[in-house]
Amino acid sequence: MVRNSLIAAVATAGVLALTGCEVSIGSDSAKPTETAAPAATSAPSAAPSGSATAAAPPKAGVFATAKDAADALVAAWHLGDKTQALKAAGPNTVEKVFASAISDDKIQACRAGSEAGVSYAYDCYYAWKDGTTSHFYVDPYPATGWRVVNYQQILK
Repeated sequence: MVRNSLIAAVATAGVLALTGCEVSIGSDSAKPTETAAPAATSAPSAAPSGSATAAAPPKAGVFATAKDAADALVAAWHLGDKTQALKAAGPNTVEKVFASAISDDKIQACRAGSEAGVSYAYDCYYAWKDGTTSHFYVDPYPATGWRVVNYQQILK
């Protein structure tokens, strides 16, 4: 009788295995195992008031505000230093900036993208005396806090 029960159990296990069911013997195998999901990296959040600040205090070498990133790019542009500029912006943006007419102006202000009518987090800009404006569009960037992701010079 024990032999018939053993044969039935083995046969049942075989059928279950053939149909894709997992067969396990012993109490530990029935316990679910948990795996830790990797921690999500989130970008710094912008304050809803429109200020260009990061949610957490900055680490060394990162930009605490959108304006800090735009200021760093403009300063590197004034010096003609593309290597420094690449710390605040991507290569395509750096090329756009360096191909534009240079001005001695500094960033005057940063507006929330929703206020400026753009799809970026912030529009940091300065206006030239002739009415031309230079716009540095900035988004949160996990590696540095903020990053200039596009540039546009609007001639008047």
